[in-house]
Order: sequence, then structure tokens, then C-alpha cells
Amino acid sequence: MMLAVCVTVVLGLLSVSGSQAAPLTCEDLLRPLELSSVNQTLGKWVYIAESSDRPFWEQILYTLLHSAWIEVSVPVSTQNNILDIAQFYGFGISHQNAFGFGCYRIDSNFTLHDNNTWTSVIPITVTEVLLTTCSDCLLTLERWDEDGETFTSLTLYSRRRELTATELDFYKKQVDCLSLPPATFVDPKKDLCPDTTPLLEDQIEKEFENAVNFISEIPRMLRNTFEQLKNSVYQPFSDIFG
Repeated sequence: MMLAVCVTVVLGLLSVSGSQAAPLTCEDLLRPLELSSVNQTLGKWVYIAESSDRPFWEQILYTLLHSAWIEVSVPVSTQNNILDIAQFYGFGISHQNAFGFGCYRIDSNFTLHDNNTWTSVIPITVTEVLLTTCSDCLLTLERWDEDGETFTSLTLYSRRRELTATELDFYKKQVDCLSLPPATFVDPKKDLCPDTTPLLEDQIEKEFENAVNFISEIPRMLRNTFEQLKNSVYQPFSDIFG
């Protein structure tokens, strides 16, 4: 009797070990991430890839995006359900290094509805849901309305600069489940913008001030140029006729 039981158990184990795990369904792949605390999302996350159904977004990312990363934090002296997300973008001709790139920073406030759903209304209303991904990755499913249309984006971040082939394949399957275009991946060897990058609005304000100052200097520059031309024309005659 004991022998029969042992044989049955052994055969059962062999059957289990010989069988393959069932493939993950889209429901499994797009399952919201279960977090015990929002603290798991805090800190620095490096931009790995993005897929979006917004028109021309893939071409924009491929052509202009050099690198990107975000810093998630809880602002001091605010409600517990508010998050600050500083976004650092390097833009340039990313596939022509001779042109270099410029760094820009955009700060956003997100309201935390639970540990895996965030919303923001500035500059546009965006809802982000965190989905299942690798242990040190952050995967955001974003939806927003623009010009009467609703767009979707799936963005992958990580604590690391490079992910394994298996991890990237998992992300690509999630993109397919959402019927989104193929994702655009950034070069992990590209430099990241420093955390001292000034805010985009501050840079715009500074450029505007520089433009105003330049315009205000135009009359003086024109007067100086006219004086130089006048002297270059009349000085020879003054030398001749005394």
C-alpha cells in the first residue's frame, strides 16, 4: 500500500515537473501593481522605453529624446496623498551626437488615490496606473484627453540603466496587450541630465529676458554702427582739407 502511494506521488511530481507553465494572459500582464506603501515608488527612476498611440509620438521620441529620468518624492508639509514628480529630459538630435543636447526639468503634482493610481491636472489631466513589472522597475499606464481625443501611453522606468532581455520581452507583451505601437527605447549609454537642471519655465523666462535685453540694446548698437560708418567716410576728407 505504501509502495503504491509512493509511486503515485513520484509520478505526480514527474508530471508537474514535465509540464510547462501556462502562458500569461493579458489580464495577468496588465494587472495593477500591489504596493504595501507608496514609499516603494519614491526616489530616482530612469526612463527605459515608451509606447503611445498619440500621433507622431514615436517619431518625436526617436528623433529628439536623448535621455530622461524622474524623481518621485513626497513634498514637505503637505497632505499625505500628494506626490511631487520632477521630470528631467535631455532633448537634441539624439542620433547625431555632434549637435549635443539640452536639459529641461518639469515639475508636476500628482494626487495619490491609492498606492497604484495617480492623477494630475497640470498641464493637462492625466491618470496613471502602476502595472506589474520587474522588482526594481516602475511601469505607468497613462491616459489623458487632448483636443477631444483620449490617448494612452505605457512608460517603463527602472532603478537600473539596462534591463534583461526577459524583462524587456515582458514589457513588449504588455504593449501588445494594449494594442499600442512598438515601444521606443532610449540608449542606456547616453548621459542623463543633472539634478541641478533648472525648471523649464525658469529657462523660458531667462531666454525671454535675454531677448528683451538684446532688443533694448539694438538702438545703441545701431547708433554705434552709424557713428563708425560716418567716421570711416568723413575722416579721410577731414585729413585732406584740414
